[in-house]
Amino acid sequence: MKIRTLFLSMFLLLNVNNPAWADNHSGVTLISTELMSGLLEKREGMIEGIYPDFFAQAASKAGVTIDYRIVPWSRAVLETEKSKKYLLFPFTRTSEREERFSWLAKLWEVPICFISSTRPMNSFEEAKLAEGIMVWRGSSHQQKLVELGFANLIPFDDPRLVKRVLSRRDNVAWYTPCNEGLSLLGMFNAEQPIIIGKVVDHEEVWLAGGKHYLSTDERQRFLDAVGELAPEGTLRRRILIEGR
Repeated sequence: MKIRTLFLSMFLLLNVNNPAWADNHSGVTLISTELMSGLLEKREGMIEGIYPDFFAQAASKAGVTIDYRIVPWSRAVLETEKSKKYLLFPFTRTSEREERFSWLAKLWEVPICFISSTRPMNSFEEAKLAEGIMVWRGSSHQQKLVELGFANLIPFDDPRLVKRVLSRRDNVAWYTPCNEGLSLLGMFNAEQPIIIGKVVDHEEVWLAGGKHYLSTDERQRFLDAVGELAPEGTLRRRILIEGR
């Protein structure tokens, strides 16, 4: 009896945080990382922000419940690729990712800019001449600029680094969704302007699953609701107008 109990305890310990084991459970699980501009934050165990509000609306419409897994971005991507149930967001569709993931629901089309604190950068050509261009490590933004021949990239994982670098170095910019510039306004004082350059690109942002994503009635109802709300511009309006 003691041996059985010990075996069961070891099994639970080894598998409780294993994405593959979690695939055996039904439900809608959204996976992402903390996002700036009021998009997604984890506060005292609660998930708050524009994305959670949008997904809550979709869940209500579909009559399902949802839960979240919030981890570093590179880990979220890796776990989704191995999982049969996780729904990853906000995920950009690229040629390199096309065959590795299941593209389940388009959320919106995101305008992309260079954000700086000294002078505007309004084109890829200008940005190539800058001292450095910041990008989220392992992101589609990094992949895009590498493909365009950028040799001055500054990949980062910690969002606090954005303020530190932009406030101390003159000829540096951040390549990111244009609305992310709004999140920097609260970080900088009035003497340190935030300059959002012209839109230089657009990206389609999706809810995605792994290549072996397993559909269930519950998950499909949720995706159908997201698909119905997205064309209405519900998420786009909230991000562009209410994003902070």
